[in-house]
Amino acid sequence: MMLTSHLTEQILEKLRLSCYPAMTVEGLAETYRSWCRYVPFDNIRKRIMSSCDPLQPLPGATAEDFFTHWIKYGTGGTCWAGHGALHSLLATLGFSVGYGISTMLSDRTGLDNSPGHGTLTVKCEDKTFITDATMLHGEPLPLQEWSSSHPVWGTRVHQHDGYWCVNWKPLGRSWLDCRLLATNVSDQEYPLRHERSRHNSRFDGALLIRLAGLDSISGIVKGEHVIRNSDGVETKASVTDDEQRKLLIEFYGISEEIVSLIPENHSA
Repeated sequence: MMLTSHLTEQILEKLRLSCYPAMTVEGLAETYRSWCRYVPFDNIRKRIMSSCDPLQPLPGATAEDFFTHWIKYGTGGTCWAGHGALHSLLATLGFSVGYGISTMLSDRTGLDNSPGHGTLTVKCEDKTFITDATMLHGEPLPLQEWSSSHPVWGTRVHQHDGYWCVNWKPLGRSWLDCRLLATNVSDQEYPLRHERSRHNSRFDGALLIRLAGLDSISGIVKGEHVIRNSDGVETKASVTDDEQRKLLIEFYGISEEIVSLIPENHSA
């Protein structure tokens, strides 16, 4: 889905991008860095939907739905919604972007009927990069043997059993591999995968949000507020449902109107 020029300009303004990025690696990096800083990975709308009408269209089912809610309320989305929206933005800006299917810590060796994990690949200046709206790894990752020792954004791209993998550290968890199963998946495959996640998702029981800062990344994970500071050290603090709502409004910039609709966590 290509975005209208009006919506694209609204998005760029909220991403703090003063103009359309150049079709270069640096232009891609600038766009992705802004995404990591200003578009959260969260399950806020999914949690609200699960408590009221679980059969309504999934939040972020279209890029327009994703971005209009982000602009108005500050919400992002989960894996499929975020990557569908980022794909539309990058394609509208002129980048050569493709849908990818991956999986976290799985021994599967090919596509199956599970939702899996979405991601994106971008071809730019004769190289291919991974730009993931879930991992928020701070910069596009070249699809080649590569590693970064950055204390916050440190990741490693490597091959294992014939598949490219991104070794990364989720907030509050151990390092794990995201295995890239397929690239250039058809536009029809993504909404099907998104729909399969309706009743088969790890993100339904408790509030989850993750957002990058200038030199840190933070989030709410399983009832804890986790911050990875510039030195790479993570701090954790248990937070009540009321404290989580306050953090969403004051720390993550989510509108009070939306926060008031989020149900209490029902699983750890």
